Amino acid sequence: MSIGPPPIKKGAFHLFSGALVGRGSNFILNLIISRILGPSGLGLFGLILSSSQAFEITARGGVDYGLQCKLSEKETINPESVTKAAIRWVEIATPILSGLLLIWVIPFQGLLPNTLPVPRPALTLLLLLICIFESLGGLSWDLFIVHGQTRLAALRQGLFAPSKLLSAAVGAGLYGVSGALIGYGLMSGIQTIWLRNRCRLFWKPELLQKTSWSQIWQLVKSGLPLYGTNALNSLVFLPLLAEVANNAAITDVGYLRIGQLMVQIFNMVPGALAPLLFLKLRYLGTDQIRTQNSELPLRLIWSLGLLSLLIYLCIDRPLITLVFGDAFLPSLLPTRLLALAAVLDSVGQMLHTPLLASQRTGVFMLSQNGSSLVAAFLGWWLIPQYGLQGFLIAKISYSWLPVLIYTAEAWPRYLARIKILVLLVASIAITPLCWLDQPSLVILASLIIVVFGIFLKELRQLNIQPNTNQ
Repeated sequence: MSIGPPPIKKGAFHLFSGALVGRGSNFILNLIISRILGPSGLGLFGLILSSSQAFEITARGGVDYGLQCKLSEKETINPESVTKAAIRWVEIATPILSGLLLIWVIPFQGLLPNTLPVPRPALTLLLLLICIFESLGGLSWDLFIVHGQTRLAALRQGLFAPSKLLSAAVGAGLYGVSGALIGYGLMSGIQTIWLRNRCRLFWKPELLQKTSWSQIWQLVKSGLPLYGTNALNSLVFLPLLAEVANNAAITDVGYLRIGQLMVQIFNMVPGALAPLLFLKLRYLGTDQIRTQNSELPLRLIWSLGLLSLLIYLCIDRPLITLVFGDAFLPSLLPTRLLALAAVLDSVGQMLHTPLLASQRTGVFMLSQNGSSLVAAFLGWWLIPQYGLQGFLIAKISYSWLPVLIYTAEAWPRYLARIKILVLLVASIAITPLCWLDQPSLVILASLIIVVFGIFLKELRQLNIQPNTNQ
């Protein structure tokens, strides 16, 4: 099988189109679920889904990033051998993590709040099944991307995610939050069976028996830096979310869930572009060239994210009332701050992509792990006193620190430093506005004009192809 740099525009179009269709469908279905369940039921539903996402990331062991590294190396490799090692690792890690999760939830009475509308053993069973299904099926999407099958990868957001939410909405209408979880878990299981069957060409069953531990270790080792940071992030924020549910209220987790729904648009474009940009940058020669080739996408995504956030701040109150109802008005603050965090996370993702493409993982690990530890300290300190606001402070600190570190590290290699500086200052200026109950429309309008001007200039340069053959 021939592996080479993917056609980034074509691949990004496939992933972006799937994301665009899926985000719209997901938003409508999540809206229906929130209306049916209310803040409390939505909080429990969101806590379970957040747990499954953290479980999936932890179970992968970084093999998703390891796959991208191995399959984009210039020397000849056996893609099937690398792929089967990734699959074997996930199949080993999933039951081990399931046992640890069971111990945390039942004997130690962790994660889930003490007062539940569903018996704790039944809810734990649903939690475990959803986590296992999402873990075993999730790696397939990375396989589609690294093997160049972006049309299939686009189905994740375009079809599969909406199908799970549709099943959850039907279940919620019939049996409340327990029905929503049953419906979601049932559809997740069906999809996992289909995905593993569709990817059978990537991992032949007879070859899985021959997978050596050295192959698995080499793949895990390649992705270990990224895995360590993602796993630490999950191990920090999932317990903090559980702390909010127990020390404040499960309804606060419901308000956070509304914020997560409203901010999907802010990370849609980077989510489609970043994996393909990473594979493209891996084929370039030096850090200087990689940074400069990522600079235009960075400025474009940064300005687009800030522009979307500023417009949202002008209309968020009537929008939340219209879409979700008065019961969810307390979600205004978490929604604003999660939107800001999504913009910063998108910027950070674009900033660290050249570092990972160069396999310069030291700065990446320092930035991500350091911000996770700072967020953990702030969360454990502030959540018992301030509840949801303490969680939000931890989240914003986690998003801001990497942006500052990555920008400082890449600053000497940038070609348009003034534009980067203006975007950074605009981001700093927007941060306190998100905390205000009624941000000044004059200030918002001024910032919109500045950011929109930058965005238009970046669009004009979008078709200029950088020199990559130096």
